[in-house]
Amino acid sequence: MSNKTALINKPDDIQIIDLPVKEPASDEVLVNVKYAALCGSDMKLYHGSYTAPHKYPIVIGHEWVGEIVKVGTSAAARFSNGDIVTGDCSLYCNSCRFCKSGRKNHCETIEKKGITADGGCSQFSIVNQQHIYKCERLPDLKALALVEPLSVTVEAVVNRISAAEFKSIESALVIGCGGIGALSIFMLIEQGVKEITIVDVAEDKLAIVKSFGFTQVQAQPAEILPKYISEGKQFDLIIEASGHETSLGNAINLAGPQGKIVCVGHQKKMEVDLPQIMKKSLTLISSIGSTGGFELAAKIVAKHFNNVNKLITRIIRIDDLPAALLQNKNFSSDIKVLIDLN
Repeated sequence: MSNKTALINKPDDIQIIDLPVKEPASDEVLVNVKYAALCGSDMKLYHGSYTAPHKYPIVIGHEWVGEIVKVGTSAAARFSNGDIVTGDCSLYCNSCRFCKSGRKNHCETIEKKGITADGGCSQFSIVNQQHIYKCERLPDLKALALVEPLSVTVEAVVNRISAAEFKSIESALVIGCGGIGALSIFMLIEQGVKEITIVDVAEDKLAIVKSFGFTQVQAQPAEILPKYISEGKQFDLIIEASGHETSLGNAINLAGPQGKIVCVGHQKKMEVDLPQIMKKSLTLISSIGSTGGFELAAKIVAKHFNNVNKLITRIIRIDDLPAALLQNKNFSSDIKVLIDLN
């Protein structure tokens, strides 16, 4: 049985290898991975520009969907052959003080799947039962590979802002139409936000959002932000998902009184306008990791899977991945790139 696997040996050196298929331990399952999505972290690992803890060689992939084909004896209480599943990027211990207090993305001994521990871009992958989540079996499984990036904003927004607070949020701005930013639209709709604006520099990405047909969503070029600021336009909630050096400053200027700014885009060190933050009584929320958001994210993707599929702008067969990475250094024109492991 073949087990094609995408392995980065070192920067600019990726190869497809065939690994032995292992037997799951009692608390593990064996997953036949159908699709894995490329994340910005994967691209940085490939280019050698990833700055957080990581290792080489590494099997990439922390955004994936697959089908369970073998279940360990103790895992059989929760999972069965044929279950459609996805799983954590944050491989937490579940026993340290942070895990016990609900801060699993900050586990004291955390490993990151596809970054410090081998990931899911492998036709057959062993996963511990505590790190997997069931998904609805959809007619097309591709969209479910995007549950993990949607979980990032579910954890950052829904799990950090109370239901009572959400009742006062009528308008939201999303800065950045990459995978996490575009997916956050579905989360905001499900939370009942009446007016949603997403901005980006790429018109083709915004065109995909427009094709969703949501009347409460506006997709605008990023150059409109100075106009919004000069006009005094304000938003109750702003999700910064671009990581651009100017976007946090724009968010502070555009947040309304007692507004909330949620940062999920990685940015370099910068100065912020603290007097403006205090004058407006703003709340800044930063978040790293997706654990805690999977159950709701899986339901949202299942409900909106036809539109979620539109965010998949490129699909690459696993055998073609090395050549595709050589040809397209960063896939900057794509929203989400999927690797087909079938």
